[in-house]
Amino acid sequence: MLGKKFSRRNFLRMAAVTAASASMAACAPAATPAAAPAATATNAPAAAQPVAPTDTVAPAQTGKKQVRYLTLDWTTDGFKQQFEADNPGYELVLEKLPFNDLFSQIQIRMGAKSDSFDVFSVDVPVTYGYGARNWLVPLDDVFTSEEKADWVESSLNAGTYKGKLISAPVSTSTQLLFYNKNLLKAAGIDFPKTDDRLTYEQVVEMAKKTVKDENGDGTPEIYGFTWEQTVRIYQLGQLPASLGGKMIGDDGFTVDGVINSPEWIKAFTFYQQTFTDNLGPKGDVVPASDLFKAGKMGFIVAGPWNIPGLANGNPPFEWGVSRTPYFQDGKPATPTGSWHLGVNPNSKNQDAAKFFVHYNSTGKGAEAWWRKGSGDFPAEKSVLKLFATDPQFDKEPLSFMRTAANEATINPVPRALTPGYLEYEQILQTTFQDIRTGTDVKTALDAAVARINTEMAKYQR
Repeated sequence: MLGKKFSRRNFLRMAAVTAASASMAACAPAATPAAAPAATATNAPAAAQPVAPTDTVAPAQTGKKQVRYLTLDWTTDGFKQQFEADNPGYELVLEKLPFNDLFSQIQIRMGAKSDSFDVFSVDVPVTYGYGARNWLVPLDDVFTSEEKADWVESSLNAGTYKGKLISAPVSTSTQLLFYNKNLLKAAGIDFPKTDDRLTYEQVVEMAKKTVKDENGDGTPEIYGFTWEQTVRIYQLGQLPASLGGKMIGDDGFTVDGVINSPEWIKAFTFYQQTFTDNLGPKGDVVPASDLFKAGKMGFIVAGPWNIPGLANGNPPFEWGVSRTPYFQDGKPATPTGSWHLGVNPNSKNQDAAKFFVHYNSTGKGAEAWWRKGSGDFPAEKSVLKLFATDPQFDKEPLSFMRTAANEATINPVPRALTPGYLEYEQILQTTFQDIRTGTDVKTALDAAVARINTEMAKYQR
């Protein structure tokens, strides 16, 4: 996979397959999280086989209530089996698709008002876009106030559009600072503790000492510091947020004075400087996380989905983690957000669909989804707490998952809540790459404002 640009979703997809496979191979008693070893030839999920769509409701052969779930191809049959065991009167039909195919099928079928599925996976930042198109059924009547309060607040807010809950959280995410102990030791740097939260300024000063350009060609053999998703707003949004900046205006459309604010200019001037100083690579010939795993990076801000692979991959160095950094004159801010569930307004099985959504995003069902369905961090605080009590997370490196689970509940910063999220994200991705390679920061952000304004106009007509 070297040379391929990895998106946040690709990383999540790889991590979820790893964790979901492990959950099936090592099912623990109820309320006991299972460890997440890397997938192998014997425990990896079988290749997904999409179900042929139909515009008629196929009757369940068993006489049970049928729920057709349009989902990602990492969703396991183990979760289907658990749902049906817990709810004998229901049959769950999985239509599993790769990431890009899932999005295109949602677009095509919703545009055609198809009733070929009842429930579907919703990547949280597109909730507002789907809400603006009336593609999601309101769900407030499905959940009690206590159940809503159990969700991480940022997840609940991101699933709420115009005051109505329209997508139910099932997963969340966070970030950590990973470091190479061997490189830090060679540079005479003390290791940060797992619960330490360094400032970005501290990280940069330490990282400079780990850089090695032995032949003097200007391209280090060993880099000092970077971000796993070097041009993605999911991860980089924490920079202006730490300084008090917003992701978008309160109206969900305004970017002028927001993404070109002093907070953003300062944050991305810092970001640019890390590449100017050769702390991180300016290109993506090799993904940043692969550089770290090869022992060629001192520090990297990255997702905890890297932990299982590092724990089981026997990298040629010792490694550790600490909490997400922040600016010394700012405040801690960590990326968050993941997958939600939505109900198709064209479905003729909405009662059954709502029943499934409730099961999947609360209580026993939420734990089953985390353990057997995806492996992503659960969006329910009650399930996240299991990391703190299960003894298998007492020792390193699995104890790092415990730290990540806690980090997911504090200082979360969601992505922009806007119907135009996809355009916003794509424009900022090219903007960050321009900044990374030397374009004046304010000039680049002002240009992004103009481009995003043009795209947002179509949602305001």
